[in-house]
Amino acid sequence: MGDESCGSGGDASFGTIGSTSNVKWGHSMGEAKPLYTLSFFQVLVGAMLTMTAVSMQFHFGEYVASVGYSVNVLGWITGIGVVGTISLRPYTGRWIDTLGCRPCFLAAAIAGAAANFSFQFAESFWAICAIRIVMSASHATFLATVAVYAAHAASPLRRAESLGTVGIGGFLGMMVGPAVGDMIFASIADPARAFPLFFDLVAGVSLLAGLVVMNVRVATPQRQVDSPPFTTLVRRHWPGRILAVCIAFATCLTIQMTFLERFAHDRGFEDIRWFFLAYGPTAIVLRIVGRRIPQRLGRRRVCATGLGVMGVGTLLFIPVQTGWHLAFPALLMGVGHAFVFPSMVDLVAAAMPLEHRGLGTSLALGSMDVGFVLGGIAWGQLVVWAGFEPMFAVSALVTCAVAFWYSRESG
Repeated sequence: MGDESCGSGGDASFGTIGSTSNVKWGHSMGEAKPLYTLSFFQVLVGAMLTMTAVSMQFHFGEYVASVGYSVNVLGWITGIGVVGTISLRPYTGRWIDTLGCRPCFLAAAIAGAAANFSFQFAESFWAICAIRIVMSASHATFLATVAVYAAHAASPLRRAESLGTVGIGGFLGMMVGPAVGDMIFASIADPARAFPLFFDLVAGVSLLAGLVVMNVRVATPQRQVDSPPFTTLVRRHWPGRILAVCIAFATCLTIQMTFLERFAHDRGFEDIRWFFLAYGPTAIVLRIVGRRIPQRLGRRRVCATGLGVMGVGTLLFIPVQTGWHLAFPALLMGVGHAFVFPSMVDLVAAAMPLEHRGLGTSLALGSMDVGFVLGGIAWGQLVVWAGFEPMFAVSALVTCAVAFWYSRESG
């Protein structure tokens, strides 16, 4: 794919990690070029495999419980794990600019595989946290590189299409991963055998993602663009209340990513795949058929409405009694996710000057990192204090309140 490029700017379905792009890549704004090449689909498959590994880790709570830790400790572990992602935000974009996508893909895949493999040997709190930090940072870096690649693989007029299409790979992975985890733990009752196999498989999938994109070709940078300090640009071009949407969106996602498996166990069933089998297809279909809705209705309205729908979906966890009941909250949360994420990231990025859109994407994802930390710690503690039902209610209230508050923002 000789004319495709890879820098850290652009709008991203997965999002971009790092500072604004300091590299100008060689495509004119109106230049037409092929999008759906072999390299593009290699990257899509790499995203699918990485999200398969990420979503298999939705069973991570089962491992934490097996070594003797409670739900609130699970929340602390996942919250601390996000530190790895946050710590790399200022640097990863520059690494992609300097080294290119391929080395970042490979480094992230190898580090992710090593971290996932190492979990089976860790039982102490701080050892698990340390490995979780490496795992979170590596997966986030891989997905950021996917987004960077997709943003620059298309001409500007087709960039949203490119990012939305490659994002479908992530939803496919989210469907596969939990089902694989369910199958492992349903077929192997002995934890001493199940967890080594589980972590070995997650590690293998992570490594395979790197191998799939190993020969992806990208263009080389042509000229450098000076970038002001991150804090200077953020102060100068503050995006407003949309950052609160980023935080609330992530705290809501924390429920399914961290606590869904423990909730299912509390209700007496272990099968969580129904949630993702409903969630993934719903989001994929809406991403395809509703791709022009933000243009027609406006991104702000789509963000506020979608976030509110996610809040209502959270309430539907409360009556769940068996595995297939999870499809009901999944439908609403899938609708919200499909619409909120692209518009939300785009709104933050659009607050920045055109040459610094990568920084805006980084700011959106950094705000989401804050939400993942807050959600992991707060929801875990609330479950211990009051149970799952109050946690769902409070999460829904916060999500809907932020949606309403954002809808009242002028401009």
